[in-house]
Formats: sequence, structure tokens, C-alpha cells
Amino acid sequence: MNFYIYTLHNFHCICILPVNKIKNMGDQLNIIIPEQLRILFVNEGSLTYTMQHLTGKIIGIEILQQKYERNEYKKPKLYMRFAWIETEIYTKLIFARSLWNILYNHAIYSKIKENYPIGNSFIKYKSDIYKHIHEVYYGYCYKLEKYLECKSKIWGRKYTLYYGNKSYATIQEIFSPHMISFLTNYNILLNQ
Repeated sequence: MNFYIYTLHNFHCICILPVNKIKNMGDQLNIIIPEQLRILFVNEGSLTYTMQHLTGKIIGIEILQQKYERNEYKKPKLYMRFAWIETEIYTKLIFARSLWNILYNHAIYSKIKENYPIGNSFIKYKSDIYKHIHEVYYGYCYKLEKYLECKSKIWGRKYTLYYGNKSYATIQEIFSPHMISFLTNYNILLNQ
């Protein structure tokens, strides 16, 4: 499976692990997925909130692109958002792409602040959501490698958010190779 990130940049998947298989892998999981990323991959809460608690650092977002698709009545139907999740010193950690069905879910979508992490918005408004993680994948993207100045394979995950038993957003997160060193450096400081 290959898909496009940030409009036209192709991400090439080498390996896709459905989440139900990940839960049954046991010790094999330790060999395949870097230890620093495992807690983030299976986390069903807010990623930015979890990262802030793990590291004690401020985690924010940089919106790269936002666009709406409209239906035949000129009402917003789909909303796409492309963003970097980054540290307070602008280290790019995760590239996130979200696709929202807002025609039927306008009430929940309206609670999301445009320049604010999605999970933090839900926490602020005490929205009762459910996250279903579909898969974790491993691959590469030449454009991201060039942008991050790091030639390395990249991990990612895909999940759907539900509100009131209806799906309203599918999110793909691509973890920068810098993410592993960022978490490793924090763990070293934590253990000293």
C-alpha cells in the first residue's frame, strides 16, 4: 500500500502490521518496533498530551495545509489538515494528516481549534471519543527524508476517531526518525 502525504508526496509502505496482530506478537514486537515508539503506537489517548507527560516538554503543531471539499450544495463535506507535531524548539517529530467527514459531524468538528492539537481540543471540551487504531506501518518517503535531512525508514500508524458510534475522522501519523532519538535522549535524562 502506498499513499500520498501532503497532497502529492508518495509514502511507500514496506510492512503493514494490523493492530490485532500487534497485540498477539509478544516478544517478537520487541524486535520489530523500536521500544521508544511502542507506547505511542498503542496509545489510544491524545498523542500530544501523552508526549507532553512523557517528556515534560511543550508539544505543539504547525499547520502546513488545510482544505475543504464542498458538496453540490456548496456546504463543507470533507476537511483535510496536514500538520507537523513538534517541540517548542521546532524539532519536527510527527507528520499528521487527517481527513474529516464534516457534513454529518459538524458538532464535533466545530470543537477543534484550527491551530491546536486535535486530542488536546477533545480534552478541553471533554468530548467522549473513541480511537480505533487500524495499523502500524513501516516505509519511506523521499520528500520527508530530504526535508528532515535524515535518510532512514519511517514508522507510522493509521486510526479512526469515533464520536457517538459514528466515524468522523481518519488520521495518519508518520513518526520522524528524530522521534526515536528525542525519546531516547529524554529517557537518558530521566534515568540520571
